Amino acid sequence: MKVPARLKEGIARYRPDDADDLAEFQLANFGPGTRQVDRQRDAWLFDRNPCRSDGDGRDMWVCRRDGVIVGQQAEIPFDLQVGASGHRAAWGIDLMVDDAWRMRGVGPALVATQLDHRPIVCGLNMSDKGFALYERGGFIDLGVIPVYLRPLDLRRAVGLGQVPRAVRRVAPVLGPVLRAADSAGLAALRARGVRLEPIERFDERVDEVWTAVTAPGHAVLARRDRSVLSWSIDQRPDRDRMWCYYLTRRGRVLGYVVVRTGGTHDAPTAVVVDYLATPRWVAPLLVAAGDAARERGAVAMSVKTRDEAADRSLRAAGFVRRDRGADDPIRFMVHCRDADLADQLRDPARWFITSADCDLEYAMTTESDILAVS
Repeated sequence: MKVPARLKEGIARYRPDDADDLAEFQLANFGPGTRQVDRQRDAWLFDRNPCRSDGDGRDMWVCRRDGVIVGQQAEIPFDLQVGASGHRAAWGIDLMVDDAWRMRGVGPALVATQLDHRPIVCGLNMSDKGFALYERGGFIDLGVIPVYLRPLDLRRAVGLGQVPRAVRRVAPVLGPVLRAADSAGLAALRARGVRLEPIERFDERVDEVWTAVTAPGHAVLARRDRSVLSWSIDQRPDRDRMWCYYLTRRGRVLGYVVVRTGGTHDAPTAVVVDYLATPRWVAPLLVAAGDAARERGAVAMSVKTRDEAADRSLRAAGFVRRDRGADDPIRFMVHCRDADLADQLRDPARWFITSADCDLEYAMTTESDILAVS
């Protein structure tokens, strides 16, 4: 992204003495009650990240004009696995410019400064304006992240009024069939020694999953070993809203899944925050987690993921794929300075993404996770 040097003047990495001015800027521009002014979320996301940059400053760029903060570009550093090699990358988040300084080059200058310092920058769920800015900056458009939806209690899901008319007509028959199919499938798994095991915290066994997946499996994904999951899941401020499970077979861990509550009081849903398994175990993992969520009263399961290797098995297991749920489409873009590496990143089918990547999970509202297949 080519930006005149004069526009980058006044842009610097966040330092602790920026705290008060930044808090005032965020309150004025994001508004009270937003996640950007949630200090508990702030400390977890920026200060405890095991991939954070060295030093006492946060991974954020601030722009000052006449001594006043008028813009920010935050980032979440992460380790990106591309085949057998690892690369340091960052998610670009929370780009914001004060109204009085928009259309004056502050936004492009902040993005360009980040690109100067990060060889790989990824973006998820950007606004129309953010998408246009990133596109002008040379980001690769990798399309949208699909949403997979599966009814767990079809009779109650029909009551949401968001199920196609044809499905509503046969719901009295399909509902028991779906439940019977799930019961038979889970019984077959149990006969093979496969179990869904609730866990309080991730332990060293999850590293077996990471090793299994990165050996023959997904080509491009953020690191998900114990060191990362203990931060990204176990230390989350809203961890009490989540249930974590291992899928095991005779003591060996085949995969993990993290589920939280969503939807409404009358129509609770199960929202998959994160999961990981080799392709053959993804559908059994999510169906088993759905069964556990059904027992807690969930009427549907929602999974925001790009996982082309498991797409066919998810559809066969009753998941319906959509380019959007009740939210706007989740756009995905990446910028890479290394041309050879960029060629490996530009194929959307090579990527594995879930709601745990970037700050996508925090960006989603509970109301948006209601079953939406109409």
